[in-house]
Amino acid sequence: MESPMDGITRRTFVAALCLVALAVAGLTPTKALAKKGLVVYSARKEQLIRPTIQAFEKETGIRVTLLTGKAGELARRIEIERNNPQGDVFVGTAAGISELLRRKGLLSPHTSRHTRAIPDEFRAADGTWVGVTGRVRVIIYNKDMVKDSDLPTSFFDLTVPRWKGKVAVASMGERTTVSWLASIMAIKGEAFTVQYVRGLKANGLKVLKNNTEVRRAVARGEYPLGVTNHYYFMIQKHEDPTSPIGILYPDQGDGQMGTPMATITVAIVRGAKHLKQAQRFIDFLLQPTGNRLLVEGKYELPLANGVKPVGLEHGVKGLGEFKRAPVTQVQMADFEPLVEKRLGTFLIP
Repeated sequence: MESPMDGITRRTFVAALCLVALAVAGLTPTKALAKKGLVVYSARKEQLIRPTIQAFEKETGIRVTLLTGKAGELARRIEIERNNPQGDVFVGTAAGISELLRRKGLLSPHTSRHTRAIPDEFRAADGTWVGVTGRVRVIIYNKDMVKDSDLPTSFFDLTVPRWKGKVAVASMGERTTVSWLASIMAIKGEAFTVQYVRGLKANGLKVLKNNTEVRRAVARGEYPLGVTNHYYFMIQKHEDPTSPIGILYPDQGDGQMGTPMATITVAIVRGAKHLKQAQRFIDFLLQPTGNRLLVEGKYELPLANGVKPVGLEHGVKGLGEFKRAPVTQVQMADFEPLVEKRLGTFLIP
């Protein structure tokens, strides 16, 4: 049986041809990047990763050139450049793209005491990519509209009449939404997940453009509940400390599946021209100094030992303090293409 991951091969190839055409036309700045020191291709926004890079440069003396973009676009660029890699490190926003690159033979393994310290479920078995921070799927709620005693206990409670027209979620344009549904599909199966999403839509689920719109809509009282990632709760708290929002970790009881969790991943490009520097960069991201900067940049969950989560005083939970869904990042990556194929038309703004 064909893996769900194989379904995006043709789309990747077509998009790659488009990028090649742009490069030939001189519109894509691919030349001589490798001459500018360690080159990091990052799907994480520049303002969020730049402080970590600056700290790495200061500690090691290694110069870093940063190129940011969407994860899929950077992955296609890596594929186009496979015979002459210009990038050394790929920072992805979810494991799916990194796993696709691994299966195409475009990543180089790196194993160290720092990568081995990360739980197995958050890294590739062959050492080609590793998670550096975590993103927990939660429900945020407006405290002025919902009492704590009336809160749902599960994602699957959101299809009942009590919550009709009262729940918001980001569209499939957000990889976090895709990863969330991929986790459910990996655990519950395709038929169950499709029926669940249909149930959400039939119950008046409001699909917004992105997670920022979700957290702001809940804070304004437009919707009592929002399905998003835990750090959007903290971003809202930082943006407006008076926001009447709370955070709920669903499916924590006996017999419930637990809360899904995705990771920011990092990998070395196969054929990287600055291999040793790339290895040092990955290890730096997994050490307390580098990992703390990543966590503080967007309130994500630290995976490295010795780094304290941000937001504990507001109800954020650290790794090991909540029940995680029994799904690995590889399993999640496997089901993401199938989620997009089967459910993409349901979750549009």
